[in-house]
Formats: sequence, structure tokens, C-alpha cells
Amino acid sequence: MLRVVESSKQEVRDSSRSAQVEARLRHQVNSLRDERDKALTQNTDLVRKLSLHEEELRLTKAKLSRVQQEKLSLERDSRVAISLARSLDNSNSNDINYYKRKVSALSDEVQSAYEKIRQLEGKKQRNSY
Repeated sequence: MLRVVESSKQEVRDSSRSAQVEARLRHQVNSLRDERDKALTQNTDLVRKLSLHEEELRLTKAKLSRVQQEKLSLERDSRVAISLARSLDNSNSNDINYYKRKVSALSDEVQSAYEKIRQLEGKKQRNSY
């Protein structure tokens, strides 16, 4: 009978150890599931954030491309405007010189005409005496 009691005591101890090990394993499994769920949630958030950053990057690259094209266009327009301004300056300078010569020639003609008028007035006054 002592053997039976010893044997049953041993079985109870084994059973108790098995229950403890099983409880510890269940606890570890639950902890690992919680960690896995947290990791999956973090992964989902990070994937979403990555997607948003990639979209923002794509939009920024598109905007940069437009700005670079506008910059090139403005530089081209600026060069054309500068060239046109220089051309107009040269043309204006030539026109100014032409009109200065014309004014000078017309001033000489007007001066000459005034002198003729004075001479005619002088002759007219002498003839009237």
C-alpha cells in the first residue's frame, strides 16, 4: 500500500508539474500572440506612413520638375527680353542720331528763312521811305 501511495504521490507531482509547465507555456503563447499583434499593427502603421511619404515625394518631384521647367522658360524669356531691349536701344540710338541731324538741318533752314525774312523786311522798309 505504501508503494501505491508513493506511486500516486509521484503521479500527482508529475501531474502538478505538467500543469505548471502547461500554464507557463500558455502564458508564453499568449504573450507571443500579443507581441505579434502589436508588431502587425506597427507594421500596418509604418506601411501606411511609408505610402504617404512616397506619395508626398512623388508630388514634390512633380512640383520640382514644373518649377525647373518654369525656371528655364523664365531664363529663356529673360534672355529674349534683354536681347530685344539691346536691339531697341541700338535702334533708338540710331533714330535719335537721325532726328538730331534732321532737327539740326531744319534749324539751319529755319535760321536761313528768318534771315531771308529779315532781309525782305529790310528791303521793304527801305523801299517804303
